[in-house]
Amino acid sequence: MYTTAYHTDDLSKFTFLVTGGAGFVGCNIVEYLLKQGAKKVRVLDNLSQGYIENVEEFKSNPAFEFMEGDITSLDDCRNACDGIDYVTHQAALGSVPRSIKTPEKTNAANVDGFLNMLIAARDANVKRFVYASSSSVYGDSPALPKLEQNIGKPLSPYAVSKYVNEL
Repeated sequence: MYTTAYHTDDLSKFTFLVTGGAGFVGCNIVEYLLKQGAKKVRVLDNLSQGYIENVEEFKSNPAFEFMEGDITSLDDCRNACDGIDYVTHQAALGSVPRSIKTPEKTNAANVDGFLNMLIAARDANVKRFVYASSSSVYGDSPALPKLEQNIGKPLSPYAVSKYVNEL
């Protein structure tokens, strides 16, 4: 249960899109936003990494909306961004081993899907777009603590895909 609010605005005035909202991180963001009284929380998820069970408890909340769709589809991204104020982009195809086995799928989801979301958010006049990256972008950098300016060589297609989006 979230007892601390991490914002100062009245969320009842704003609409949110959480891509990958049926995943572990995404569903916790959805829960927070709904408990803080968001006007609308829409989830876009293709359920390849997330689980519908993670958002079942929100279905009775009139502020919750689930859209089954894929960030690799620009049309799905545009539909999801329609009427949205803020996007928190959590959707990605994770797994370093998977990215080595099928780098084209990782690139399609993580790079092309990210670009689709940026285009859709821009065209919908979204106020802010928040992106979830990965510690894998630090690659072979031995420096501790990890600092954003100390990026090493990425060690997997997954790391490259996340770093491309940061750039």
